[in-house]
Amino acid sequence: MGAWTALPPTARAQTADTGISGLADVIDADVLRFGQQRVILWAIDAPERPQRCYINGTFWGCHEAAKRHLQVLAGRGEVSCTYRGEPDRLGRQYGVCTSGGQDLNEEMVKTGFALAYEEQSDEYLPAMIDAITAGVGLWQVGVEFEEPWEFRRRETPGGLR
Repeated sequence: MGAWTALPPTARAQTADTGISGLADVIDADVLRFGQQRVILWAIDAPERPQRCYINGTFWGCHEAAKRHLQVLAGRGEVSCTYRGEPDRLGRQYGVCTSGGQDLNEEMVKTGFALAYEEQSDEYLPAMIDAITAGVGLWQVGVEFEEPWEFRRRETPGGLR
């Protein structure tokens, strides 16, 4: 029998400055963590933790719902992220992340738990149109919400995610 060494469950592989993969922790509705490296999902924006959403006038925890959905998507196994754009001023990378061949960024938008963030790219606009048409997530009938970037500009110093 050959000898082998089991890698710890949080093992990561990073390829220069192109990306990162491994088991990811979901730390926000649009942010993953691989060890010490945080990856913000590129070209999408999900509700912020203190943000308030309503369905027919009743409080709805839209941030918690979005975060849980990302946990389900990222919890299926290894996640691979390809870096896009420049890191933010805190050194956090932006990335397009996949798991099991599924684009997590697109899935978050398609299910209505995040919006296409056109400030970075319009690549997820078709997925957002699908979500609006299907009336899912933030696009359900009776839901009131503020775009996360507008909420951040008003409530977060420096607008950081």
